[in-house]
Amino acid sequence: MRIMLLALAVVLIAVAAQSYEKPHPALWVEVHDVSPGYALHNLDRLLQLLDSRVERVVLLVIPNRSGREAISNYPEFIYFLKQAETRGATIGAHGYTHKGFELFSSREDAERRVKEIKEEFGKAGFSPPILYPPRYLVTPSSLEVLTAEFPEVYLFDKIVSGNRTLPYVTREFTLGKGQHFVMPLAKLSLLATRSEVYRLSIHMAYLNNESLEFLEEFISWAGFEAMKRGCENRALLLQEARRMEPLAEVHGVKRNAYALLYAANMYHATGEERYLAIASRHAHYLFAEQRDDGSWREAEGEATSSYALLESAVATWALSQAYITGVISGERVEKSIMKAGDALLRKAELLTFFGYSFGLKPNAIGFAALGLEKAAEAAQAMGDFERGKRYRKKAVEIGEGLARMQLRSGAWYDGPYHMPIYSWCRVSSWYHGMAVSGVAAAYAAAPPGERLKFRESAKRGIAFLEDMRRGDGGYYGVLHANGTLAGDGSIMVLQAYAVAGSFGLPAGCDGLTHAASQVKSWDANYAFAVSQLLANEWSGG
Repeated sequence: MRIMLLALAVVLIAVAAQSYEKPHPALWVEVHDVSPGYALHNLDRLLQLLDSRVERVVLLVIPNRSGREAISNYPEFIYFLKQAETRGATIGAHGYTHKGFELFSSREDAERRVKEIKEEFGKAGFSPPILYPPRYLVTPSSLEVLTAEFPEVYLFDKIVSGNRTLPYVTREFTLGKGQHFVMPLAKLSLLATRSEVYRLSIHMAYLNNESLEFLEEFISWAGFEAMKRGCENRALLLQEARRMEPLAEVHGVKRNAYALLYAANMYHATGEERYLAIASRHAHYLFAEQRDDGSWREAEGEATSSYALLESAVATWALSQAYITGVISGERVEKSIMKAGDALLRKAELLTFFGYSFGLKPNAIGFAALGLEKAAEAAQAMGDFERGKRYRKKAVEIGEGLARMQLRSGAWYDGPYHMPIYSWCRVSSWYHGMAVSGVAAAYAAAPPGERLKFRESAKRGIAFLEDMRRGDGGYYGVLHANGTLAGDGSIMVLQAYAVAGSFGLPAGCDGLTHAASQVKSWDANYAFAVSQLLANEWSGG
């Protein structure tokens, strides 16, 4: 009788799981016990299954399993981890030897273990931002040590990030065998979740054909569908990227900044050294136009407050990205970026003093967030972590302002959200694309537990672009207040895809064929868009 009742309960759970509306949290996956002793082909299959469906994949690596498998002695294993990183996985630490309860210990023992963990990962060329104690257990004193040494500490029922605690519980349903019996429980756990994040744990020991089939079925049922990334027409993309090389002299701060971005992207994608000379030429133009206070002379267009912010943001973005990718270097470059970042921060603070619903257009502040995020990356590469922290804090604040300005449709007005006077009661692909770039940059700048709102904003913004699609394969440029569409915005749509994709967000290259047929000569925005899309393809973005 009990068996019959249990069977009936399982059937009822399965029926309920199929019929109720499923929540749609972001999926975070943690793979435990990654170490050289396990065959990696099933882990590779798992990464392929999860590709583009998850917000985050963390490979929890044991740096010296049982004291006999130091990862620095396994070059093929290190190579696999490096490749996994390029595909978007985060490398985390899972204790040191994973023997017993090694971090359920005194403060002194925890400090010794942390030193051993960091030394072994350092030998292998990694600096893990996450630690997950073996067996989920840690003492209060050990936790203090871990949170001081690692940006995030994963526990069974929460994630501790600095002074914040994220109440995200992890689940595990991979048993290796008999998976079909737990499918109703897995579905019920998703239906019952009210968290914005659904954490799923997987242990290497149970990663086999049956568990992979189970995971594929569950992930598909849950609606964690593969997100569109990359460009299907790679041959055309490469052709257009090469065609857009700036052969003639380029005038204006913005245009030279875009040309510098182009050179950095093309060098990153192809490794061809001729792009170093191109980068140097356009960087020197920016150096010559930079004032002592770090801002730039408005060499083109009207020098309004929004325009000055926009031009400063693009120049800061370009120099920072070129520095990060290694096409320009040296003391002059570093000083220029620091001056530019500080000037952009001052401008952003002044223009956002009264909030984001008064007097600001989404294009200027969108690119301000982008410029500050890239300057933060450059500052971090220089070792100036405090400056990088200030830049990122402002980028996140700007992103929050943009998210508040966003309309229910996912779009942004061509001006202040709460002041839609006649000339601003419209949406353009150009302003919209820059706003998408801003929330994408805020997504990258924000701590992991605070990224979801920016991801959702960028996702809604990109989805809105479908409403601007033209019948000829391109995109309209303007949606007027009366509902009519006009113009061509295909280039800015491509640029929005390029920036979003560079930060790991869903993107594609729709509109490329149409834009390629329309652009007859060098175009700064188009040159950047196709080169960034190509660089994203090269890096698996």
